[in-house]
Amino acid sequence: MRRPPRLPFVLLLTLATLTACGRSGPAEPAISEQAAPAYGMAPAAAAAPVQAAEGGAGSAPADNASPQRRYLALRHDLTLFTDADGVEAAWKAAGQACAAAGCEVLASSLVNNADQHPTGASLEARVPPQQLDAFLAKVTALGSVGQHTTQAEDKTDEVIDTEARLKNMSEFRDNLRRLMATPKAKLGELIEVERELTRVQSEIDSLASRRKALASLTDKVHVVLSFQARPSVIETGMWSPVRGAVLNTGHVLAASLAALIELTAALLPWTLALLVLGSVVRAIWRRRSKRRATTP
Repeated sequence: MRRPPRLPFVLLLTLATLTACGRSGPAEPAISEQAAPAYGMAPAAAAAPVQAAEGGAGSAPADNASPQRRYLALRHDLTLFTDADGVEAAWKAAGQACAAAGCEVLASSLVNNADQHPTGASLEARVPPQQLDAFLAKVTALGSVGQHTTQAEDKTDEVIDTEARLKNMSEFRDNLRRLMATPKAKLGELIEVERELTRVQSEIDSLASRRKALASLTDKVHVVLSFQARPSVIETGMWSPVRGAVLNTGHVLAASLAALIELTAALLPWTLALLVLGSVVRAIWRRRSKRRATTP
C-alpha cells in the first residue's frame, strides 16, 4: 500500500506556527469603572481571573461594546504621629482594621527601644479597593497624619500584552495537540512536535505566572503605614541640637572608654614583652660593663 504524502502534516505544522506568531487583539473584559476613592485617584480595578488548565491559562471573555479597561497599581504611603506611649496601641489597632478589611499583610514591625532611638512601628499591606476608604479613615483616626503620598503606575499595556501572548500560545498549544493526533505521522515528526509542545507549555506557564503577578499589583491597593512618636516641643525647638549633643555625651564617653580598653588590651602583651626584653638587655650590658672594669 502506498504511504500517504507528508505535505498535509508539514502544512499543519506551518499553520500552527503562524497562528502562534500572529498577534491577535487582547480580550477586553466587560467591567464598569469603579467609583473613585476619597483620595483623588481611581482605584485599581480587580484584574481578570487567570484560569489555569493543564498548566496553561486563558483570558477573560471579550466584549467589544465595553471600553478598554485600565489596570493601575496604586500605592499609598502614610506617616502617622502618636503619643510616645501610644505607638504600639495604634499599630495594633491598624492591624485589626487591616484584618477586618480583608487585607493581605506584607510586612509588620514594631521598634520599642527608647534608649537608642524613638519608638516606631510600620505596617505594609494590600487592601481591596472597595475597602480602601474605610480602612484609611480608621487608620488616620489613630493619630495625626504627617505625610500622605499616593502613586499610580499604569500596567495596562503590560497586562494586555501578556494576555494576548497567553491567548496566542494557548491556541498554538491546541494546534500542536491536534498535530499529535494526525494519523500515520512519522516518528521523527511526532518527536519534533512533542519537543515544540513542551517548549510552548513552559512558556504558557511562565506567562500565567507573570499574569498572576500583575494581578496581585492591580487587584489591591498597596498601603504602607509608618507610626512614629510625636516630637516634643524641645525636640522641635532651636535648642534640639544642643539637647541631642547632651544626650549623646554619655554614648561618646562610653565609646571613648571602650576604645581605650581595646587599645590597652592590644598593647599590653607587647608592653610586657618589651619590658622583659629591656631587662635582659640591661642585665647583659651590666655584666659586660663589670668585665671591662675588672680587666687590667
